[in-house]
Amino acid sequence: MKNSAIELQSLFARVEKLESQNRRWKLASALLSLFGVAFLLMGAKPADSFDKQVIRAGTIEAQQFLLKDEDGHVYARLSLNATGRTVQLNGRVYVVPTQKLPSEPGLQFYDDKGNVVWTAPSRPELMTVR
Repeated sequence: MKNSAIELQSLFARVEKLESQNRRWKLASALLSLFGVAFLLMGAKPADSFDKQVIRAGTIEAQQFLLKDEDGHVYARLSLNATGRTVQLNGRVYVVPTQKLPSEPGLQFYDDKGNVVWTAPSRPELMTVR
């Protein structure tokens, strides 16, 4: 009888140990499967981030467009009344028109000193619309 009681106690201890190991394996497998599903869902979803320097728009309206470097130096200008020269005052760049022509579209490129290097159209003229 004493021998069977000892065997029963050792059998009970072994069963308890197996049950605790079984609980740990169930928890580990549940966590692994949860992480696997999460990674699959993250891979299937498109990224939410976008480049903050890029503005996407269908239409942009402006009276003029200036092409500047990081220091604020103007290199090109697309605008109406496009004849002009760039001037720097107090670290800011201004475009001063040399002629005031009504609604003359043009493109100008400037050198490092703010002088006009190239202009399109090269001279102000009226053109008929075809």
